[in-house]
Amino acid sequence: MRQRRTRYRKFWKTGKRKETNPTKIMDRSIIQAVDTMDMWGRVCSFPDQWQHALELSSEQGFTFDRDRIRNVCIMGMGGSAIAGDLLRGYAAPVSPIPVMVNRQYKLPGWVGGNTLFIASSYSGSTEETLEAFDKAKESGAQIVCMTSGGRLLEKAIECECDYIRIPAGLSPRSALAYFFVPLYKMFIGLELIKDDPSVCTSMPDFLKEQVESFSDTDENEPLYLAETILDTLPVIYSNSGYLEAVNTRWRSQLAENAKILSYGNVLPEMNHSEIVGWEQMAHLTGRLSVFMLYDADDHEGIQSRMQVTRSLIQDHVVSLNTIAARGPNRLAKMFYLVQFGDFLSLYYAYLNETDPTPVTKIEMLKSRLMK
Repeated sequence: MRQRRTRYRKFWKTGKRKETNPTKIMDRSIIQAVDTMDMWGRVCSFPDQWQHALELSSEQGFTFDRDRIRNVCIMGMGGSAIAGDLLRGYAAPVSPIPVMVNRQYKLPGWVGGNTLFIASSYSGSTEETLEAFDKAKESGAQIVCMTSGGRLLEKAIECECDYIRIPAGLSPRSALAYFFVPLYKMFIGLELIKDDPSVCTSMPDFLKEQVESFSDTDENEPLYLAETILDTLPVIYSNSGYLEAVNTRWRSQLAENAKILSYGNVLPEMNHSEIVGWEQMAHLTGRLSVFMLYDADDHEGIQSRMQVTRSLIQDHVVSLNTIAARGPNRLAKMFYLVQFGDFLSLYYAYLNETDPTPVTKIEMLKSRLMK
């Protein structure tokens, strides 16, 4: 179910925008002209990556002592951490122990001998993760590394830690299944998730259906919505459960693929402070678009709050779109919305004639930090 309210479009950029034709964007030659490094192919091959990750993880064994584990700390940054975010939110309702995602140099004081510490860095050279690895080792935590190589893999081998070798040649944000699937199966083995194994193994077929739907020229919601939010600042709201990580993924993909800023928050918390901030918004009317991500199985209080929140903010925005999670189970619902956001970010990039793959500002930042 999608509810949309459009008031008007207002372009405030200097000069006039080139007219866009959303249907024309689906022409493969046009995509190739803009997308020089084939991010489209990587997003469309996500079902195949999931299947490959299943095959690789079937051969994975771990040596850590599961009886010692009283908490889990997943360390990562950017695209190397989002699988941990998704899994933390997914496991939270049933996990008997706390799971945390750490995104900074320092570790919580409770990390120690009873901690399963998972160091995640696609390149293996993320400085925050490498420093946290050393501190986790000093604390006596049991360590598992996830990487395609680099210094992190070297450290894992030197310390005789368990490690998951991820295929190289991708960007971190394009390797989501390679990070998520082995973590998910690890959590199943630790009884932090209680899904039937078929939930995970049936995912490639479900994901393929979404790729077909989101790459079609007819009734293509991500493409249609990308056109409606051009030249606006997207605001993304969701519940504070597993959809909070999906919210994060949407904003990260809009930043890295579409090269635009967006903002996000969660309910019910935003109802206790941020909602008041919508009162003085005259200077931004016509510049904001809102997405509300929801699951029909959300707590009834969340569903009511979303309806009322929508009614309170709809007059301040260009468009207000309610995107429902779809699928036969919670895992499928989560990744339906992940795929929706991935395609949305690509279509925005194409409509804006922007190559989605390069992350120039990140490379500039790294270069300056090294000086």
